[in-house]
Amino acid sequence: MLNILDAANSTLCDGILVPNELFNLVHTIINVIKIAVPILLIIFGIIDFAKSVIAKSEDDVKKYRKNFVSRLISAIVVFLLIFIVQLAVNMIASVEETTNENGQTISDIWSCSKKFINGVESKSNSSTSNTNGNSNANSSSDNNSSSSSTVSNASTNNN
Repeated sequence: MLNILDAANSTLCDGILVPNELFNLVHTIINVIKIAVPILLIIFGIIDFAKSVIAKSEDDVKKYRKNFVSRLISAIVVFLLIFIVQLAVNMIASVEETTNENGQTISDIWSCSKKFINGVESKSNSSTSNTNGNSNANSSSDNNSSSSSTVSNASTNNN
């Protein structure tokens, strides 16, 4: 659930308090579009070519081929549009951000646009992942040392 009133996990964009979860939601939607467009293009392309194989007249084959080409061009336009917008916003957006006394990140409109495109890392999630990463690394080394001691015990038993 979105915790909209959490000032520490939100950004002040030109006077509007925007929760970081909203930035991440828009970023996720953009990534879904990047994944869904080629999948849908492949599915509809297969359907169009299957229809053209089954079609009896040459006019139907041309019609299905034309449908596929128009879908292909539309998919390329979607990808180019997303790429150009991401490139432009990332180049224009400033890197500097400030934090006020409430823990809110203050950004200009271009930095906020960049956060919508690239998402943000939540402050609470980053500290959790660091502690989990360290504990996982320690447990992996413990598992490796116990398995190596088991191997050495097995080799002495065989002799």
